[in-house]
Amino acid sequence: MPAEMKKLQRLGWLAAVLLGLRVADAAIVVLSGLIAFWLRHGWEPLPQPEAVAIGLAVMLSVVVFNLGQAYLTSLAENFWSLAVKVISYWLLVFLLLLAAAFMVKVTEHFSRLWIGGWMLLAATGFLAARILIAVLIRRAHDTGRLATKVAIVGADYRGLQLYHHLSIHDDYVDVVGVFDDRIDRLRTEAAAQGVEVRGKVADLVRWARENPLDCVVIALPWTGERRLRELIEMLQVLSVEVQICPEGLGFVVRSFPLFRNSIATTLGGLPMFTIVRRPLDGWDWLVKGMEDALLLILMAPVVVPLCLLIAVAIRLDSPGPILFLQQRSGFNGRNFWVYKFRTMHAETAQSVGVTDQARRNDPRVTRVGRILRRTSLDELPQLINVLKGEMSIIGPRPHAIYHDQQFARVIGQYYARHRVRPGITGWAQVNGLRGGVEDDEQIRRRIDFDLWYIENWSILFDLRILLMTPFVGLINRNAY
Repeated sequence: MPAEMKKLQRLGWLAAVLLGLRVADAAIVVLSGLIAFWLRHGWEPLPQPEAVAIGLAVMLSVVVFNLGQAYLTSLAENFWSLAVKVISYWLLVFLLLLAAAFMVKVTEHFSRLWIGGWMLLAATGFLAARILIAVLIRRAHDTGRLATKVAIVGADYRGLQLYHHLSIHDDYVDVVGVFDDRIDRLRTEAAAQGVEVRGKVADLVRWARENPLDCVVIALPWTGERRLRELIEMLQVLSVEVQICPEGLGFVVRSFPLFRNSIATTLGGLPMFTIVRRPLDGWDWLVKGMEDALLLILMAPVVVPLCLLIAVAIRLDSPGPILFLQQRSGFNGRNFWVYKFRTMHAETAQSVGVTDQARRNDPRVTRVGRILRRTSLDELPQLINVLKGEMSIIGPRPHAIYHDQQFARVIGQYYARHRVRPGITGWAQVNGLRGGVEDDEQIRRRIDFDLWYIENWSILFDLRILLMTPFVGLINRNAY
């Protein structure tokens, strides 16, 4: 069977499985809603408000799950990745439903026990479906049904690096052998690294005619144009994909650990490798924006009165403006004015230039300001920055421009934290890394947490940070 046909069969089988999962998810939303209602009210006909809510939940879950890439073939075997995505997006669907119910003022029509039971039953159903999917795909993987059989042409250090990289990092690739016309010269070196050179390229052609093979990767210097052309002409007689491994593979693997997550693309009709992928790619940016909008709506009834009380306390405590504005670096390194409640005496506050961080028992801090800084309530006006699209509620904390320049001299990857919008609270803050920076190790740890957040973002991750913030991120001994 042609290799491309086998590849299409594998992808088609996975696509069919994931299509079945989509149908199952819609059924789970409906059935869990019905079961929760019958458990709460007995075998009564479903009233119209509950029926409308279930219908909306089905439509929203179809849209949100697909936009959030909850059905990626690359994650099909990974139960935990599938589970995290579906639970986080199911929570988002419920937040959207609650927001809609508040807006049209119909929340009193629904039983809280029904809503809670519906939410838990559906989540349990989603998890059960993904356990089943993961088991099915792992069994198919164990039988070799999903593996791509690859032969490598090139037994020097390039080919050996590629062989070890594929063997370690890709469970869906089965390297059937390494071939090279320089077998007599390279066999000993390859054997020392545990790799057997199975023969010359002509041997590969003969072997592939009798055995299943999907792809041949040429791992030879690109400077040998004539040799590459000859190899491609020889391999064209086989019904397999022929790929050329990029030069500098060793440097890329050593310098960029996330190389295994790269994707092949085209630019101007030419093949390219995307080594560094854009964070919040695809529809994630839209989901993140919806999250911020929902949180603003839900927080407004509590935050607005609290801000008014704080404003009165600041005005009574010391003369000067209520708000303090300071320039900071945000998304893509763009500068913006961040809003905070003023916590220092007006004549000592610094909004531009070199910024002196507050110290313990700092005489510049007012009485009210000391409470606000200790509890992080001085950050509440940054919800204005969120409303303006300059910040997100959850993300890496923005630093003063002077501190950005100072920290960047210490941390080579410092500016990578500007790849997403800064946040009011973040992963570093709920892990106790807030307040003043006293040594290089503190800023290194803070950046490590920020970069981990960027690379591993999910709705569930944001929810975890949000729940931790009142208990860990607000009050901290390092804040003064």
